[in-house]
Formats: sequence, C-alpha cells, structure tokens
Amino acid sequence: MAEDLIREIHTQLDLITSGLAALPREARIAWFRRTTYVQPLHFLKEINGTTYTVRAFFDDEAKENIVEKVQRIILSKDSAEM
Repeated sequence: MAEDLIREIHTQLDLITSGLAALPREARIAWFRRTTYVQPLHFLKEINGTTYTVRAFFDDEAKENIVEKVQRIILSKDSAEM
C-alpha cells in the first residue's frame, strides 16, 4: 500500500516536472508564484516548561503597511497620555 502511494507521488511529480520543463521561463516563474505557499512567521518559545506558539499573518489588502501601523499606534498612545 505505501509503495503504491510512493509510486503515485513520484508519477505525479514527474508529470509536474515535465509540464514545467515545457514552459517558457516566465511561465514557470508565474506557476511557482501562484502555487508556492509562503510560510507565515512562526515562533516557538518555551517558558517554564510551557511551549508558546506565536504566528503572524499579514493581509495583502491592508490599507496601511507595518511602518504606518506602528506609527499610528505610537501616536495614538502619545496623544492619549497628554
């Protein structure tokens, strides 16, 4: 059973590789950009025997970038303290 699955995986990988080899360079790059999953930021930290996981996800359609967001947060805290 496992051998059949491994053989099928290799067959599918060969088909994908052959298909990509037939594409022009720009089309291959576009395919990889569409299909590659970018690993989100992920941190593990152990404190007193407890492991904490922190993950960060970013919205591609956000209206502000990280610099603008940090500035907004800092400025809003500054104005709240005045």
